[in-house]
Amino acid sequence: ATSLDKVGAETMREVAPLEERKGRAREDHLHQLSINSTFYREKGNRAFKKRKYDVAYEFYTKGIRHQPTSKLFCNRSIASLRRGNLHDAFVDASLAMKLQPSNVKAYVRRAAALQKLGKLKEAAEDLEKACSLGTASDGFALKMLEDVRLCLARVEGLSDEGAAAKQAPASPPRASEGAEDSMHLLEEALCALDAVGTAPSSERATEAEAASGAKRVRQNLKQLEVLLGGEEKCVDYFFSRSGVSKVFDAFAFDNLMVLRIVSQISGAGSHAETLSSETAKRAHRIMFLNETSIAHLKIVMECVLKRRVTLVGTALDILHVMMERREFREHFLEGSVADVMLPTTLAMFAKASESLSEKCGAVIMRIAHMKKFVNFAVQHYQHFTRGLVRCCMSSEGWPKAIALAILQKVQHSKAILAMLSGRDLGLGISNILQEAVSSQSQGEQMFVSAAYNTEQLEQLGDILDICTSLCIPRRSPSGQSVSKEFVTELSDKGVWAIVVMMIESHSHKLKGAAITLFVSACKCMPELSFSVAKDKDAFQTFFDIFTNSADPKRQEEVSYVANILSNVPEFHHFISTRCPLGNLLKIVQGQTSDLAVVALCRILLCVSKNDEEFRDKLCSDIDLLRILVELWYGRKATAKFYVLQLLQLLLSEEKASKLLTESASEGQVVALVEDLAKHKVMAEAYETGGASLFSPPVENDMIVMEKSRLVDQLDIEKLCVYLGTLVRPGDEENIVVELCAASGRMLGSRHLCAQIAQKMQRSSIYAVDWVKSLVDQVASQTSRENVYTVLCDYETVDQLPVSANLTLIAGVWQSLEDPPQLFQSIRSKLRVDGKVVLMERDKECLEDAKHWAKKSGFTMFAEPTVPGCSVCVFSP
Repeated sequence: ATSLDKVGAETMREVAPLEERKGRAREDHLHQLSINSTFYREKGNRAFKKRKYDVAYEFYTKGIRHQPTSKLFCNRSIASLRRGNLHDAFVDASLAMKLQPSNVKAYVRRAAALQKLGKLKEAAEDLEKACSLGTASDGFALKMLEDVRLCLARVEGLSDEGAAAKQAPASPPRASEGAEDSMHLLEEALCALDAVGTAPSSERATEAEAASGAKRVRQNLKQLEVLLGGEEKCVDYFFSRSGVSKVFDAFAFDNLMVLRIVSQISGAGSHAETLSSETAKRAHRIMFLNETSIAHLKIVMECVLKRRVTLVGTALDILHVMMERREFREHFLEGSVADVMLPTTLAMFAKASESLSEKCGAVIMRIAHMKKFVNFAVQHYQHFTRGLVRCCMSSEGWPKAIALAILQKVQHSKAILAMLSGRDLGLGISNILQEAVSSQSQGEQMFVSAAYNTEQLEQLGDILDICTSLCIPRRSPSGQSVSKEFVTELSDKGVWAIVVMMIESHSHKLKGAAITLFVSACKCMPELSFSVAKDKDAFQTFFDIFTNSADPKRQEEVSYVANILSNVPEFHHFISTRCPLGNLLKIVQGQTSDLAVVALCRILLCVSKNDEEFRDKLCSDIDLLRILVELWYGRKATAKFYVLQLLQLLLSEEKASKLLTESASEGQVVALVEDLAKHKVMAEAYETGGASLFSPPVENDMIVMEKSRLVDQLDIEKLCVYLGTLVRPGDEENIVVELCAASGRMLGSRHLCAQIAQKMQRSSIYAVDWVKSLVDQVASQTSRENVYTVLCDYETVDQLPVSANLTLIAGVWQSLEDPPQLFQSIRSKLRVDGKVVLMERDKECLEDAKHWAKKSGFTMFAEPTVPGCSVCVFSP
């Protein structure tokens, strides 16, 4: 027994490592399958985002072969939905639910397949289950469940009536107008259309038979149009019998009648009068969108290109409804389709009759927020601007709502805003705003009274937000200040007096929008600020905001106006009526904005220089001197500079210096004197051009917000020497790309790319810009052989024909709309050892650029000191 035990133990010791190796191999194999599965799922996701649904389906299938997971089946389900394979989508979603019962997306996608298959009750059950799981995705599921229940309620009682209608023998139309007779006639017409669509070609061989068949189809379509224009129940039954496809199949027989029927059932171009009709219209629109396909969309788009006005108008109404679906919007903006459809739509928006222009505007409203639309709007900006102005100046309310909705969606696109005509848009917007105000009771307190309800005040706030986006400083390709034209036009129409009154509103949104708009306008036209110094009521409101540190954002905005008015005696007088000037700095708190501190110091500086008695009073106030010292050590940049200016003025008086010396320790006094002396030297050196950027440039006692002096201080020689160290020495194929070569204006009217080309003659310089006129401008002013001009969007640099060693982004950061997309595009056209050079005159802009570069996966390479600008270099 002992020997047998020993043999068994030895055998087990030999077998154990073998089993362990097999277990590890099995684990490694499963791990590799999991990696492969994830790899194909991610490739499928990328293909799906590019709307390559067939490719995505194949990748998901390959991933399932390696390791079937709930995510893969769920993703393949939505790919099948987009391909139109509803049964496959249902099966894949069911498998995903089986593998992971808590997968909310699987329930939602199976419900989407069931909804398209007409099984609304089963779809509602899946959506109820998805909502009961209570995850972050249940918001969409809840909205979808609400839509399905709404449609289900419309068709729930129609199945029995429909079965009776199918079983009833064919008979001629009866005179009875009852619901049952209408349903019976509707069923007959649909069956006749179905028979035409499925009939073999041999049955329509002769011309006589074809003409007779076409006549019958038109008669059935006419009967459908009459029946569907009667009771809502007929429209419900029409959708329960999948009538949309049957009607579209008859398009070749009478295109206008088909479009009229489709417009009728989708509620296109009509407005509901009661709540019940609005509910019915919404349900019909949901069922219509559920049944339509890309093929139906193509039919409607082809009709838009026709020359028959009635046909085009009806097609545009239907297109407006169809654009609610994201899939249809994306197809509408695809390459070859968009090249034809968008120019035509924009041209009609500008030049067609008022009715067609309004319909085109409604379609544009659906797609205005999409990036692909921006490129077309920039190319056809004249039509786009003219159409917007037409809508703004319309006497009807709906075109104005369309114009505001479009502007609200494009207000963050600086590319579009730079193309819009400031004067024309100012005329249109002022017309809308004045009409909205004149419809209510007049008077100074109209915005704090009950003249407007909450919804109306919020709508006014939305209009002001749009105006703010149009006030952002921008120039047209011809160099004109579009924003100043807009502000001037509003000023001529008396809009700013209304905006100032809105600042007193009890609505927080309207008040904030009015402040932001007024300050943005003052940045374009500083003289507008003087209206505050002339209006006592307006000043009271501004002062309350200016001294309220609890709302630092609004305080900083109003401080801009205060800085402009800081040397105006009337403004000083108004301030003294609310607060003794000597106590101004005592309202400063920790969260008070730097710009507010600058304004307060400049006011005291201005009054102190002109009033000796007031200066003596300040020199005797130990509390004020202590506050100044605290601000000196606690603030930075511009605020620190103006505190220094005020301290130097006061401490030049023996009384103030003695008082401060007695109240502080010897060490504190020595440190303060040394700091003051050091920064005084730096400020003086700056005035002679010998220091860096300690103090802000000052002209006529006004803050010059844009540091224009830096244009001539940029040392091109040193910059190019440094850029030469970043490229590969001796390489004949060094490629340098500058984005926004003309619109960047790093060197004012000169072009940075031309200067770099002159200093780096062995490198190829690609000057990129997004407007043809700017590219032509670079080409005409730059005659060097190693400079190449390229027209492309600076956020889609991947269109460049070469890969770069260096990519320069100089002085354009404030114009960028999509930083992640920009850096992604740059990475695709950057060599492995390439570098990205960020250059800005404003350090805050550079900090923002650095933030996005790091967030996009770039690594800080260097931050060199180049006189005249701030530079940062990143590597991929």
